[in-house]
Amino acid sequence: MAPIHSLGAVAAALNDMAAAEIVEDGVQSWFRSVWMAEQRPLAADVWVFSPDYLSVLVVDHPWRGLVPPGGKVEPGETPREGAARELAEETGLVLDIAAAPVFAAVRSYREDLPPTLNLSYWSVASPVTARLVPEADQPALWVDIESAWRTYHADDAQVISGFAERKRRER
Repeated sequence: MAPIHSLGAVAAALNDMAAAEIVEDGVQSWFRSVWMAEQRPLAADVWVFSPDYLSVLVVDHPWRGLVPPGGKVEPGETPREGAARELAEETGLVLDIAAAPVFAAVRSYREDLPPTLNLSYWSVASPVTARLVPEADQPALWVDIESAWRTYHADDAQVISGFAERKRRER
């Protein structure tokens, strides 16, 4: 199988994984062994918070529920570039996103797909002034960070909430 991603994109993924604030156990060894042996698509998303870190922007995915804007990193893109592109496509927002991701995890987004690396970046936007232009089949909306919003990977909502809490304490 031919490589999906350029050496530069793979190097960026490795660097970003190492720089992530939160890395799930075993992700780095899994990437170097399983992912590198059979290259798969990379995934990236953006956690967009309100300035007070009490709300997060999500898209209502048809079968994954409420999830941060994101998706597959295209060939030729770094994960960060893919995250920014997906954010713009799914919400209409063009934001400065963090240089390094906050979260690195191994995820499968459908039962019939193998797991892959997902890198989650973050940014801040005001729900009052951010003009959302969502995709037709995926409405974008702000949710209370502490609400019980449904998402495909339930543990991710807790990780997002914990990160938001840390950012509130830093302010």
